Amino acid sequence: MLEKLGKYTLLDRIGAGGLGDVYRARDTQHGRTVAIKVVPDAIARDPEKRARLAADANAASALSHPNIAALYELGEDRDHLYLAFEFVPGETLKAAIAGRPMNPRHAAEHGVQIADALADGHGAGIIHRDIRPDTIMITPKGSAKILDFGLSSWTWGGTERDAIAARGYASGAAASIAAYMSPEQLQGLPVDHRTDIFSFGLVLFEMLTGRRPFGATATSRDVLVKPAPAPSTLKRDLRTDFDAVVARALAKKPEERYEAAATLAAELRSIAAVLDVRSGEIEPVNAIRVRTQPRRNRTPLLIGLGALAAIAALVVFWLLRVNH
Repeated sequence: MLEKLGKYTLLDRIGAGGLGDVYRARDTQHGRTVAIKVVPDAIARDPEKRARLAADANAASALSHPNIAALYELGEDRDHLYLAFEFVPGETLKAAIAGRPMNPRHAAEHGVQIADALADGHGAGIIHRDIRPDTIMITPKGSAKILDFGLSSWTWGGTERDAIAARGYASGAAASIAAYMSPEQLQGLPVDHRTDIFSFGLVLFEMLTGRRPFGATATSRDVLVKPAPAPSTLKRDLRTDFDAVVARALAKKPEERYEAAATLAAELRSIAAVLDVRSGEIEPVNAIRVRTQPRRNRTPLLIGLGALAAIAALVVFWLLRVNH
């Protein structure tokens, strides 16, 4: 195993993907933990691929948002090309959902964070193209972070998406990729930022219900033709607040979806505020929960005021008798 790349000391191997083996490492210059992806030779030694990767990495490294895992640099040491990312502890959103509905307030908060991150990326002209529970982390402090923003076309998910669009169907492990693709992606059509909004709608639906809207064994045709049910119809104790938001995000035609992820985030913030009012709590999105003070028992105060009023009435009555 490699022990050092540039200023990074490699600690342990934590995974692998389209961008090579992934290591947890220590940045000896800045004193932080990072994730290092060692780029495969098939990319590093191909001048065209290397140039495209460098361009994508340069654009991605410019993103700076608390809900996007940062790319620090594309470096090279001893003929090894590598990418240094922010190390994100916690679990994937897929593991956090685990087939069960999330608390609606938590789903709204994570939804706002993800939508805000998408808005930031889209504002920089970058489309993620692979939004799904596997590409979103939930940190121990409850923050959602999107992985590989700007580089998803180089990941295993990106490779599979292209293959699915080319052959028109998905099987095996690739089915987990197809389940979060937009209609235009499945048909191999050009995509824009609204494809991320559709994929996010699928993720939001799953956070709210614990299920995918088109079923666990849905086909590409189901995504293209079958309307998504309202989340409240699948979870009886879920209010209808989210139904309109999910329906618009999952519109089959891109022009019928939200034009901007920022608008979607604003609507989720409004829903979160309504949920807070109903629960009797003040809990701003992305802030620490603050409970309202309990209403004090006013009964003793009312009794005291009543007694004072009675005494005053007796005094007035006595004075009137004396004066007469």
